[in-house]
Amino acid sequence: MNPILPALGLCALLLTLPVQAAAPDPLVQGTEDHEAQILGWSADGKRFAMRLYLHPPFTSRAAPNPPPYCEGYVNHENHYFHGGLVWLAYERGHLLDSFVILAPDTCTPIPEAEQRLAAAKKKLAELGISLEATGQELVPPVNTNTLAVDQGPHAPYTLEYEEHTTAQAPNSKSGNKRGTLEQSVYMQQGKARQKLLGRKVPYEYSAAMMGYLRTGLDRVWLSPSGSTMVVLGYERVGNMSGGRKSLRMLGMLGWSGNALKPL
Repeated sequence: MNPILPALGLCALLLTLPVQAAAPDPLVQGTEDHEAQILGWSADGKRFAMRLYLHPPFTSRAAPNPPPYCEGYVNHENHYFHGGLVWLAYERGHLLDSFVILAPDTCTPIPEAEQRLAAAKKKLAELGISLEATGQELVPPVNTNTLAVDQGPHAPYTLEYEEHTTAQAPNSKSGNKRGTLEQSVYMQQGKARQKLLGRKVPYEYSAAMMGYLRTGLDRVWLSPSGSTMVVLGYERVGNMSGGRKSLRMLGMLGWSGNALKPL
């Protein structure tokens, strides 16, 4: 194996962040199957960068002749993958910019990927994001939408996720189910319960072949000081043949005195 391939996947510095017009945020409406890791934080905890893999949606029917892997498409665990790889940089929960290091639709040549990698490292340093400052990742227990936070200012407390859907008439052409999805994140501390985040978006999906739409709390990334955090949700859409898990940016929170508030 080419010796740079694991480095490309391990470092995967996907973000040349020109502070210009930002590309669409895949964590808003992306329909790929997502896998993400935190990469680093700024010293004030208001900027952060993540690595995001853009996998094709899963299907239970294996293709008779699956496409070959692109050279250099190796993830952080040194495994080949199909799809693409980007780095995303955020400030206060809003996308600054993104840089595709490994394109999802065409194979990115290794020399070009190396150039993007170098540009990404330089830009992240300019933004004050340190790849050494990864903070902590907290994941809810399986099949739950609550997460206990026992580190950082004013811990312990619990984050709770709730959803509420308002159905509309099915799509007249496709027959798809549709409506409005409202996602909320609360903090429970002692007897006090406070709403922290809210997100309201339209939804539409096919109910054919036991089609479904499910959402929930995916994970929380704490800054190294624990004073700020990123809250990620997920959106699962699929049917009996397969589906996808797309991550969604629910928001970013920070402590201001004794209050936890959106940044």
